[in-house]
Amino acid sequence: MVAVGTGLSRLTGMLRVIALAYALGQAGLADAYNLANTTPNVIYELIVGGILTATLVPTFVDAFQKDDEESVHAVVTVAIVALVVITVVAIVAAPAIISLFTVLKDEGRAEQQAVAVPLLRLFFPQILFYGLTAIGTALLNARNSFSVPAFAPVLNNLAVCLVLVSIPTLFLDGGDTEPTLGVAADDQGFLLWLGLGTTAGIVAMTVALLPALRRAGSTFRWHFDLNHPAVRGLARLTGWTMGFVLANQIAWFAVRALALSGAEGDLSAYDNAYIFFQLPHGLFAVSLITTFLPGLAAFAAAKDFEGFRARFSQGLRLTVLVVLPAAIGYVLIARPLIALLLQRGEFDATDALLTSEVLQWMAVGLPGYSLYIYVIRGFYALRDTRTTFLLAVIQNGTNVITAIPLTDAWGVQGLAASFSISYAAGAIAGLWLLRRRVERLDGRRNLNQILRIVAAAAVMGLAVYVATTTIGGVSGSGAVIRTLSGVAVGAVVYLAALVVFRVDDLDNLRARLPGAQRD
Repeated sequence: MVAVGTGLSRLTGMLRVIALAYALGQAGLADAYNLANTTPNVIYELIVGGILTATLVPTFVDAFQKDDEESVHAVVTVAIVALVVITVVAIVAAPAIISLFTVLKDEGRAEQQAVAVPLLRLFFPQILFYGLTAIGTALLNARNSFSVPAFAPVLNNLAVCLVLVSIPTLFLDGGDTEPTLGVAADDQGFLLWLGLGTTAGIVAMTVALLPALRRAGSTFRWHFDLNHPAVRGLARLTGWTMGFVLANQIAWFAVRALALSGAEGDLSAYDNAYIFFQLPHGLFAVSLITTFLPGLAAFAAAKDFEGFRARFSQGLRLTVLVVLPAAIGYVLIARPLIALLLQRGEFDATDALLTSEVLQWMAVGLPGYSLYIYVIRGFYALRDTRTTFLLAVIQNGTNVITAIPLTDAWGVQGLAASFSISYAAGAIAGLWLLRRRVERLDGRRNLNQILRIVAAAAVMGLAVYVATTTIGGVSGSGAVIRTLSGVAVGAVVYLAALVVFRVDDLDNLRARLPGAQRD
């Protein structure tokens, strides 16, 4: 059910990208919107989101096992106060934040700031609702309730889609007026519709959790106590967690500054490709990681490292099983896929080609990305935030160091290549450090099964390559035929190859489907 909910969330997220491409294209206005719309999430993660992600589920699991509701109330209250303060400060600082992100941009900087700053102020209340969503999700996950948080983002995406697709009719003369920065800057109604409509989607996502929280028996009582042991326990983890998040955001800033310094539309191409990249990760890997984390946290709390190792190793193999074929598939069908879904309205063939090339380079790093995220969650379960900081330095340092020369050589495609390189480095380092932390990771079995998975994925890749080079085309109806045939051939051949190569974890994956019998 988590996979279904997450899948719908990612699919509607892709619809959101399609709506954005249709309404705003992939030029200056789209860049300003994407910059402003992602910044609240970044500020939230930088200051408080990383702490909540790293600590809330293990903290709530421990409190519920001890029947300690007071600790839950104290942590939630302090978190809400922090979120409100951060939101207010961020709204005031919006002009300075946009100036910082556009520091490397020369041409058109003033025009972009004129649109991005008011949008950012309308988007910044999202910080509060992102935080409330994180708190509600952690409370539900700690009680082994996963479905509603997985489905909630669907409401957000659908709301934003409605806002975007209405723009040509409401503000662009039915599509006759080109959506430029100047048009948006001169129409305050346009900016209010775009800004408030997007933020309303985040609010809807948060509100959707309330019925599930009531059904799970979660209640809230205001209890502001900075000296409460549970709050102090979170504070002890804050230093390394803040370092982890800061490393991520420094790299994020560098990547966006490099993207904005290139041709107009490069940032939007990068963001659009990233949304597509996130689909298989969110659909498959996040579903596994989300359901494995409470169990890993319980094993860690009980000092049962044998159980932790077995649980973690199973999740490791399943993650490779589900994301590797998606990575290969994206490399082979990115061009017709992007043309099929985005090439309409203000989004032309040149935009489609650029976005597909960025997606191909990102797809190479999909296994590394998912494994890195999973390893980080393993350390969170162990409440080891110091190692996660070290891994963030390795991954983000690699990203920044490789991004500068690769972007100079290949443009935004090089930026995507550095993304893939950095997560591969982070995943390898993380697995090595976790192995040292828990003594071993069932290495022989993991290697044996992963090699079988790689062989099955290679057979699938060859079959998809043959199918997509002989059937269909890269645009129009040919793109439909090529995309669908590639997906169909890939799915059938991969499943058959897994059976032929006797991949044991196929049975483990099947056992996690709805209706399956579990031990």
